[in-house]
Amino acid sequence: MDINHQSWDKKESLSRRMFLKVVGWLTLTGGTWKIPGIAHSQEKPDVQSENVRFEGQGGTVGGYLSKPAGKGPYPGVIVIHENRAITDYIRNVNRNLAKEGYVSLAVNLVSRSLGPDYPGDTDEAREALGKLSDADAMADLDVGVEYLKKQPVVFTNSIGCMGFCMGGRFSLLFAAHRKDLKAAVVFYGRTINKITPLQPKSPIDVVPEMKAMLLGNYGAADAAIPVDDVKKLEEELKKNNKVFDMKIYPEAKHAFHREGPNYHPEAAKDSWKRTLDWFAKYLKK
Repeated sequence: MDINHQSWDKKESLSRRMFLKVVGWLTLTGGTWKIPGIAHSQEKPDVQSENVRFEGQGGTVGGYLSKPAGKGPYPGVIVIHENRAITDYIRNVNRNLAKEGYVSLAVNLVSRSLGPDYPGDTDEAREALGKLSDADAMADLDVGVEYLKKQPVVFTNSIGCMGFCMGGRFSLLFAAHRKDLKAAVVFYGRTINKITPLQPKSPIDVVPEMKAMLLGNYGAADAAIPVDDVKKLEEELKKNNKVFDMKIYPEAKHAFHREGPNYHPEAAKDSWKRTLDWFAKYLKK
């Protein structure tokens, strides 16, 4: 046998074995490069999540905190839940934000009435949230921001908020209430509500006070929020020279982002991408 040919066969065999080993390694790690010194920027940071507590005006407030495992600093995001309190869905939103390089905190807004660790998705939680005043919600979200800012990995000058359904309305109100917010995202939050002692103002009434850059995601088939009300909010934002981007998805219903009877895959995917792009533009720059 030709010696040079034999050497070539061995080299080729070794190269093939190394190639297959690398491919196998990548497959096991989800397709991201884990080889030391190669393409670390392609990795998603590991996420650390935990239940937390902090003190507020109405007592101890609970929350769910998710953060990248790196040293930071990272922008912070307050996640405002639906009228179900902190559910698995909200925890997933938190973790998904952390995967994208944000420290996210979901504030448990039933803490005052049911305790800081009360689980979501119960009739008691929905009943309690129906009795929550805007003032108490803003106060508990305030202490959430202060807790978030105390985290060593949080870039304190780059905080945003996002909310869904009831939390979407609170996100609009919080964007006006909290002047240091850089960006706010709203998923189908009511823009005009009946005026009551618990809800003395509609979000549309506080537009002049908004400082945060506002992104809105709404559904044209939402039975709870008329498209005309969304258009009125847009007009008010324009009149007050606010930076905003509102999108109405033609066939999407209320709660289109959450898996369930109204889930709309295309709208959910697009609105999440818009959210990440918005936060990247205004919280990471």
